[in-house]
Amino acid sequence: MSFVRSFLPVFLLASFVFGLDSPVPFVKKSVTGSSGLPGWYSSPARVGEPAFGFSYWNVPEVYDRWAMSAAGEWGSRLYRVAFFYSYSEMDSLFREHYGEMDGAYGLGPAVFGAGYGTLLDYVPREASWVRHRIKAGAGLRWGNLYGSLWTMGFTDETWTGMGSLLWKPTEVFSLSVESDGKSLGVGHDFYFRFGSLSSFYSFPQFSVGVELVLNLKFLEWGGTHGFGNGNLGWNGLWLRKKLYFQKYDGDSQNRKY
Repeated sequence: MSFVRSFLPVFLLASFVFGLDSPVPFVKKSVTGSSGLPGWYSSPARVGEPAFGFSYWNVPEVYDRWAMSAAGEWGSRLYRVAFFYSYSEMDSLFREHYGEMDGAYGLGPAVFGAGYGTLLDYVPREASWVRHRIKAGAGLRWGNLYGSLWTMGFTDETWTGMGSLLWKPTEVFSLSVESDGKSLGVGHDFYFRFGSLSSFYSFPQFSVGVELVLNLKFLEWGGTHGFGNGNLGWNGLWLRKKLYFQKYDGDSQNRKY
């Protein structure tokens, strides 16, 4: 593990990249997508696209602040079942495990979803505590627009409401806006044949990031660099593998879904 923690930050600094939602609250990036693997801030109301992925995140200014995660989902436009698990450390005193399950159901242009997560925090050989987290949301597609409203929070605290709007007028560009009532975030994506370039900016709770994604057919590789939350910088590296399944449609043709 010491090798991973020393090698990856150096590698990430040379690859500023976005795509997989962050599994931890100390990384804030755009979560407006109508599909994609789940993360800490993402809405549970998403269209299913079978895939799995892995990610690593760290805060360079705090050497021992890092996290790793795994996520996966199964579904289609009609339904979605997704999960993610993350493990993070801070210094030699704090450990955190988090697991979440999301489900969604599509009804015409609308998608409805809910999620449940369990957080285990502990100080080795000292103390531990468990908290429960709930998500619920809905999304609606109208032409080139996709809007989403969702709420999330721990059962022992006030929940946070979020709203987002994604506009994709062409196959090469999209613009997104999102807000939690305290801050406004604006992002954009430029799509190329073998990947995409994204950026995200939020205010007055300041956060800014940039992401590059390489798309190699069914495999996506990306990374992200940004800073916020007290001006602490963060890096991320992730990998996503799309899953395609063949079915017989009655006329000797195989299709993917």
